[in-house]
Amino acid sequence: MTNDARRRNPAAGELGDPGGAATPERAAEIAPEAAGEADGAILATPSADEIGDLRRELAERNDQFLRLAADFENFRRRKAQETADRARYASEDAALALLPVLDNLRRAVEHAPEPGDDPQLQSGLRMVLVQFETALAAIGVERITTVGSVFDPAVHQAIGGEESDEVTEDTVAAEVQAGYRLHDRLLRPALVRVVHPRVVLGGAPPPAR
Repeated sequence: MTNDARRRNPAAGELGDPGGAATPERAAEIAPEAAGEADGAILATPSADEIGDLRRELAERNDQFLRLAADFENFRRRKAQETADRARYASEDAALALLPVLDNLRRAVEHAPEPGDDPQLQSGLRMVLVQFETALAAIGVERITTVGSVFDPAVHQAIGGEESDEVTEDTVAAEVQAGYRLHDRLLRPALVRVVHPRVVLGGAPPPAR
C-alpha cells in the first residue's frame, strides 16, 4: 500500500497492514482495555433479586435431597424387615403341612391301648409325639395355651359353650383341637369350648367361688 493510500485510510494502516501498522506498542494499549471490559463482566455484583432466587433454588434442592435421603432410608429399612421376616417365617408352609400329622399322632397316643396291653407301643408313640413337638419348637412353633385360660378370640375359636357360676369372664373349658403359632404369627387357632359367666336377671353375675 502506498503512502498516499495510508494517508487516505489510516485505519488500514493500523489493522489491515501486517507489515508495520499493528505494532507492539499499539497492542499493549489495546490489551488492558479488553481485559478491563472482561473483568468488569466477571466481577459484576448480582442484584438482591438474583441472590434471593439463588437462595430459594438452593433451599429447594436441599429439601429434595433430604426427601430423597429419607425415602431411601425407609426403603432400606423395609427391605431389611422383609428379608428378616422371610427368614423368620420360612418354615411356615412346612409347619402347616405337619400340623395334621401331629394331630393324628396325638389321637393315636390318646387312644392307645392300656399300658398293660402293649406298654412298648404306648411308650413308643409318646416318645415320637414328644420328639415331633420338640422338632416343631426348634423352628419356632409353639402350642397355644387353652384350658383354664381366658378366652382370647385372637387365638381361640369357640365351637361351643355353657354358662357357669364358677367364672366371671369367658374361660376356656376344653380343647377340641390344638392351636399353634409360629413366633408371633398365628398358624391356626385352637378349637375350644368356652364357659361363660351366668347371667342373672336383675343383677350382676355372682362372684366366682
